[in-house]
Amino acid sequence: MAAGDGEAARSQASLRRRLQSSEEAQHRQAVLVRKLQEKVRGGRQRPPGAARGRQLFNEFIAVSSFLRCENLAEVNTLLREHLDKANEVNSALKEDVGKLTADWMRARKELELKESEWRNEREFYDSYLRGEHNRLLSLWRQVVTFRRHFVEMKTATDRDLSELKAEQMRLSGSILVNCFRLNSGIQLWESIALGRPVLKDQAQQQMEREINQKTLEVMCLQIKGDLEKKELQDRVMELSALLIQSQKQNEEKEKTMKTLNDTVEILEASRLEVEYEASLTKNAKEENLALQKLIKDITEVSKNLTSSVFHCFSLLISSPSSQLLPSDELSLCLLVLKLLYLKPSSLLTIACLCYFPPYSLQALKEELSARQDSINSLQHQHRQQEEKCKKLQQRLEQLEEESKMSSSQQQHLQSLVESLKSDCTNLEKTRRDLQQRLDESEQEASRLRRSNTELRLKEDSAQGEKLEQQQSELVVTREMLEESHLQRDLLKQEKHELTMALEKVWPLYPR
Repeated sequence: MAAGDGEAARSQASLRRRLQSSEEAQHRQAVLVRKLQEKVRGGRQRPPGAARGRQLFNEFIAVSSFLRCENLAEVNTLLREHLDKANEVNSALKEDVGKLTADWMRARKELELKESEWRNEREFYDSYLRGEHNRLLSLWRQVVTFRRHFVEMKTATDRDLSELKAEQMRLSGSILVNCFRLNSGIQLWESIALGRPVLKDQAQQQMEREINQKTLEVMCLQIKGDLEKKELQDRVMELSALLIQSQKQNEEKEKTMKTLNDTVEILEASRLEVEYEASLTKNAKEENLALQKLIKDITEVSKNLTSSVFHCFSLLISSPSSQLLPSDELSLCLLVLKLLYLKPSSLLTIACLCYFPPYSLQALKEELSARQDSINSLQHQHRQQEEKCKKLQQRLEQLEEESKMSSSQQQHLQSLVESLKSDCTNLEKTRRDLQQRLDESEQEASRLRRSNTELRLKEDSAQGEKLEQQQSELVVTREMLEESHLQRDLLKQEKHELTMALEKVWPLYPR
């Protein structure tokens, strides 16, 4: 194409040089004819003289014959040949231009149809891509929100578990301390209450039953807390693994989004290339219109000049120089001057008509083949774009399936979160129950302490009363003993007195 443009430029430059030399020769001939006309006018203004007029006429005839003999035969032949060639080339150009116009209109319609289809596909793809991008962004936001809630819930669960563990340890310590105190109180009560074995056995059995029951409850609560803690740890590990898997999937989706963005940029560049090709096609259309206008101008100029040139040449050929009248010679000179004083654009048009038709035809054929190649390349690019769109459609369907899987996984994670929330609620209830039981145990321990204190006080009071009673009984017994001792002494004394009296009285009676 560049070689053809260079050859066309060289041909136009040589044609311009020829036209310039031809214009200079025509200018010289016009100056010579103008001088002859001035001489003729000067001869007419002078007094009529037969010799002078005949001399001027002979000079004019000689100049006309010289010009006619020098130029007109060659110009006539050349113009006839180029006129025939111009007519042939004009008809061929008309056929080629008609074919080119039909092919161009058909290619233009196909290109406009393909471009409209491509625009529709592009708009659909852009809307679908925007929807997928917004969907992925919303999914990413939901994942980030779920991750934040999961971290908060994990932190709260760990805090509650640590508090529950501390509360359990405190409860176990307090229960053990209370049991130790209760055991020591029972031992003290056993050491004190030696005189009440039945009550002591019943209280000891009751205390042992209560201690065994509290110990079993504490062990059950501890085992239950350990199991719930282990279950929560397993669920936390499972949710952590699911979260890591979700993060990996999100990273893969980010990579896919980056790839899609790169593909969109590539499609945008392809669209710009297609627009550039469309602009080139538009420029080619404008060039074709300009060529059509040039051919039309060439046709009009050739039609306008053909009649005048053939009339002039027929007059020169049919009439010899000796039979031409001065008026015919002047009209012939005027016709030649009309031909010589044409505009440069008309001369350039005639020269293009004479010298340029083969190149114009070749250039038009090359331009047509180039346009056909451009149309083929555009169709090939359009097929490639369709294949890319199909691949992107498949990729988007795959991403949609992955998005559905992610949504199902998200629903599964939400169900797990809800179950974990329910477990946390149950754990909170269990903690409250444990707290309530701990409060009840503390109340029971305080009640036991109070009962122990009351029993101790009762035992102390009973022991005091018993001691007082024993002391009072001892005093009474001692008083009674002293009284019996006194009575015995009195009786002994009375007996002795009676004995003495009997002994005194006994001798008075006879045996």
